Amino acid sequence: MFYDFRCATPHEHINGRTLRIFETGNVEETRWIENLRMIGCEVVDYGPDGRQIRIDLCGGHVGGYLDSEILGLPEAPKTWHVGEIKSHNLKSFTSLKKDGVQKSKPLHFGQMQTYMHARGRDRAIYLAVCKDNDELYAERLHYDAEYCLRLLAKAERVINADELPARVTDNPEFFSCKWCKHHSICHENAWPRTNCRTCIFSSPEPGGTWSCARFSKPLSLKEQADGCPAHLFSPALVPGTQVDSDEDAETITYELRNGKLWVDGEGRKAS
Repeated sequence: MFYDFRCATPHEHINGRTLRIFETGNVEETRWIENLRMIGCEVVDYGPDGRQIRIDLCGGHVGGYLDSEILGLPEAPKTWHVGEIKSHNLKSFTSLKKDGVQKSKPLHFGQMQTYMHARGRDRAIYLAVCKDNDELYAERLHYDAEYCLRLLAKAERVINADELPARVTDNPEFFSCKWCKHHSICHENAWPRTNCRTCIFSSPEPGGTWSCARFSKPLSLKEQADGCPAHLFSPALVPGTQVDSDEDAETITYELRNGKLWVDGEGRKAS
């Protein structure tokens, strides 16, 4: 989460097959919504502005878009439900049927909990389709305030962290780590991307914005992505230990994990 929030790892290349998978998910979402309307449900999938309903939490740094809100489900016809619609392959769908959404898809469960929290709803429904055989699955969920508040507190810690949070494990061969897109930077001493979010001068601000202390200014999304010549890596992201700094020269010295000294900012003139 920290690496994601700080945009530390290079962008993943999304190939055509993956884009088609995303498109299939959108098609299934439309089908589910039409099926619900056919049985008499009221389904709200867009806000008054014609866009998907957006939620923002943790000062605007946590957010997402609702698939739908649904009224008239046969099990509770008078209760509005947050609707989350997903498509699965057979293996994933089998696990979902066996263990339920909280255990088999904890990210989806957390997504629904935060959406319920933001929208003031106490019910959600998880609607899934198996892409292999078109089997459907539905699971209704209650809002869990304790779970949701713990999740949001975790997000707040990541947003405000200056130090790298503890790893899931120090074993680079651990299953979750081997398939993580941040494996190289977390376990192999790879260097992070150079952009504003990896810079020591940047800070998250209310409203989902960022600011630069070096130039005392807010940062647009483009500026955050581009960075600038005054960039200095946040010490938490450098594969080494800070041993010195020079505020006037705007440099920070590190002993890298290979034993060599490296001076961040050396060779450029502070302006």
